[in-house]
This record gives sequence, structure tokens and C-alpha cells, in this order.
Amino acid sequence: MFLFATTSCNEPSLIGADVLDSDRLDVVFTDTLSIFASSVEDDSIQTFDDLNLLTSYLCGKLEDPILGISEAEINTQLRLTGTPDSANFAKIPGGNAKLDSIVFVLEYNPDQFFGNSDSQQEVAVYLLDADMDNNATYYSNDNFAAGDLLTSATVNPSEPDSTFSVIATNGDTILPPQLRLPIDVNHPLFTDILFKDASSIDYYKNDTSLLDVLKGVKVVVENSDPTELMMAFKLSSSPIGGIYMYYHTLPTPDDDTSDTLSYRFRINADAAQMVSFNHDYENSFVKSYIDTLDDETDGEQYIFVQGMQGVLGKLRIPYGNGLKNAIINQAQLELTIATILPADVAVYNDNPLEQLFLSKRNEDGDLIAIADLQFALGGNLITTFGGNLVEKTKNNMVIQTYTMNISQHLQDIINGLESSDEIFISTISKAQSANRSIIFGTGHASYPPRLNVTYTINQ
Repeated sequence: MFLFATTSCNEPSLIGADVLDSDRLDVVFTDTLSIFASSVEDDSIQTFDDLNLLTSYLCGKLEDPILGISEAEINTQLRLTGTPDSANFAKIPGGNAKLDSIVFVLEYNPDQFFGNSDSQQEVAVYLLDADMDNNATYYSNDNFAAGDLLTSATVNPSEPDSTFSVIATNGDTILPPQLRLPIDVNHPLFTDILFKDASSIDYYKNDTSLLDVLKGVKVVVENSDPTELMMAFKLSSSPIGGIYMYYHTLPTPDDDTSDTLSYRFRINADAAQMVSFNHDYENSFVKSYIDTLDDETDGEQYIFVQGMQGVLGKLRIPYGNGLKNAIINQAQLELTIATILPADVAVYNDNPLEQLFLSKRNEDGDLIAIADLQFALGGNLITTFGGNLVEKTKNNMVIQTYTMNISQHLQDIINGLESSDEIFISTISKAQSANRSIIFGTGHASYPPRLNVTYTINQ
């Protein structure tokens, strides 16, 4: 403790090659390494590959008072649930098999909602005109052409007993909150193809046959003005999602049976399923803070980190390689949540991101986790890397902070193994979160981004 106290650098300075004076003790602590900050737009993020399915899919048209307008659209295939009895389809032409109703169902994931859940949503489902490939990899800037409208309705997700959003019961089973949109029984997809006559059974033989006529669906929010909510749904992780046909059969001379039946076109783990994002920062508060060539001033007030395909925080540590002959014992980056901005609203500000990640660009320009994070992902993330949101009291104030270990990354900078001094701040499972965090910038008097470093001089 005496060594730490006597060698602490308390005066702000640019730490460069001259930091290692010959009369310094072997163990050194500093929290004054210079940091430059800004916020940058993200290019795209992966939202589908067949080995790493999302557990939650965002959908909506959200206007954030700070971060502008964000749109999310779901594109997904549907798959068969077995093969129905062909004898029932043979009864269709004579009117002895009749469609009673058709319903499109998706399970809500309320835990991933962001914003005001009382905000009415004009939800529309379109048939896809383009094929999806469940062996492909899709990114958030990919999209698929929409064809005919399948169904649409105005829903209020906060009202579980409303017409289209119900918590249903089936015997002793309580079903989760779900979006239920009725489909016209006279829609050509069913009257001309899937429930036309005995030949319709051909489309139920395998998934390939189905995908020839039902390539998939696109789920969008079509409010003329953006809303205060980004919804979230479960797709393959839900046991109830898909399109349900309810029909009944009557006796015929060749078949004296009658029954009330149903069939589900489901979204399972074999179905390609992804979400597309679009962000519009024009006329938004964050616009003037997004990275320009003069990135050393863009982040003096605030740094912005957003889920979806939203903005990333960017930090530069330009003088880290000046710590020549230093062996890093510990390097922790501490970031502090900013107080609410005048233009902001509590429903957004009070729900910051729960976990932050740090990335760097590889030789191809793609973002990859820094070494410390890569190591932590193989074990205990919080204990090894940190990055989780913590509330604590400092200077008689309750503040929220993120603390992240970057010891190995800083060592690599010192050793010349990193070609760039930039690191990027994002969040865990970015594609599944619409939340955001606003962090105090480098010019804040009390809580700027701070890099606390303890190192040993290699004599």
C-alpha cells in the first residue's frame, strides 16, 4: 500500500516514453493515461447463422429522443409439422373440408422490450418474394423483398387481454404472451395453394416443397410516425410461433368421419431467421457527437453505446506504447453513466445496457473481441473481464459504472503487437438489445473514462 501511495500519479499528464524515470520504484500506479473518445456508426452485425440462433428478435420503429430513429424487421422461413391426412384434403372440393380460421402467432419476449409498452403498434406480415437460405450467414444490413400482404392489425402489447395480444389457456397449460394476427381464410396462399384440393397435399411432403410456395414472411411495424417502443419476439426458441390453420371435415360417401382439426406451419431451428436494422441519426442529438476527423473532441462531453446496429463508443489510448519495459499487472477501464440529458426521457435513460464489451479491428477491418474478453468468454465473464453495470456511492453520489479488464490488450500495445490504439465499446448480444448507455466523456471534471494501470518496470 505504501508503494502504491508514494508512486501514484495524481496530476493529469500525457503519459509517453518519458514516464519511466530511472528513479521510479519498480511498482507503479497511474490513472492519467490520456484517452480520446468519440462515437461511431456500426456497419453491420451478424443476425443469423445456423449454429448461433438468436433467442430474441427485435421488431419495431422506435424514435429515441437522443439516438434518433431505429427500425427493425424480422425475416423468417416457416417449416412443416408433419404431414396431414390426405383424405381430409380430398374433401375440400365438395365443401366437406372447410377452413374456419387462420392465425399468425409470435411469442412476445417482454424482457427485451425497450421503451413504452403502451405504445400502439401497426404490425404487418408480408409474404417473402425472395428465398432465404438456412445454410447462409446473414447480417443486419441484409434484407428480403416483401410480396403480398398476409395480415395486419393494430396491437397494444401491454394489454394481454386485448383482441390480438392474449395470454391464452389450453387445458392446464398457460400459454405465454403472444401476438395473434388473424389471416383472411380467402387469402390466395390458402385457397389457391395450401388448402385448394387433394393436390395441396404435395406441399406438405417436405420442407422444400413448402418453401417453393411459402418462402417465408417479413414482420414489420408500419406506423406512419415512429413509436416509443421496440418490441421483441421469440422465434425458434418458442414452442408456439407460426401460422395455424383451423379447419373441420364432414362425412362423405367414401369417408364417414368428421373432425375438427388444425395444422401449424412452425418456425423451428431449421428455419432461416434474421433481423434487419436501419438507423437514422439525422436531426438527432447524437448526430454532432458521431466521429469526425477531429475525434479528440467528439467525445469530450458524452460517449454513446447502442444496441441493434447502433452507434459504438470509440476510445484511443495514443500513448500506451510509451510505457516501455512495463509489465502490466492490472489495467482496468472505468466508464460512468451520465446523468439524464435534458432532452431524454426516463423510460430510456433508466434502462441502460447491463453489460459492455470491448473490441478491436482485425486486419480485415472487422470487429473482434480484445484478448482479455476472448479469454473471459471461455470462463467467468464478470469475474475475469467485468463490464457489468454496477451501482455504487462515490463522493456522496450514487453513480453507475462499468469496469473492464484490458491488461493483456494494453500489454500487447506496449509490446508492439497491436497496430492500432483504438478500442470500441459495444454490448453483449447487440442484435438482441435495443437499450443504450450514455457515458460521461473525457472532458467531465469528476467522472471521465479512466484507465487505472498498475505495472512493474522490467529493469
